[in-house]
Amino acid sequence: MTGADVTPPRTSVDIESVAAAVDHALATRPALPPRGVINAGTDQLIGQLRSLMALDDYGHDEPGRGAVRVLFRVAYRNLDRAVRPDETTSDADAYTYWRTVASLAAAFRDLYVNLPRERPE
Repeated sequence: MTGADVTPPRTSVDIESVAAAVDHALATRPALPPRGVINAGTDQLIGQLRSLMALDDYGHDEPGRGAVRVLFRVAYRNLDRAVRPDETTSDADAYTYWRTVASLAAAFRDLYVNLPRERPE
């Protein structure tokens, strides 16, 4: 692994931006959007999903948090370059992938906003 392979985790994320990107991806449409819109939305959500995943472990190693462990596994599997759409992927499959990443980002966003926050005494 080189220094270029390591991206330092962000300490915060713009939740409103994540919500807007998720809403855009999951909006009901009469037809598929242009591939450029799908690709740009996918790239944006992948970055946001990675940032959300890096913010906290969300208690994944605590008893009773098996669903969080599964969520991490599913997210990592979907972020794997081998399953990500490329230029040979159909528009419909790329669109489905975009919406899948949006759903994962929404799940991590919800975990993040519901984290217990330390209260000042």
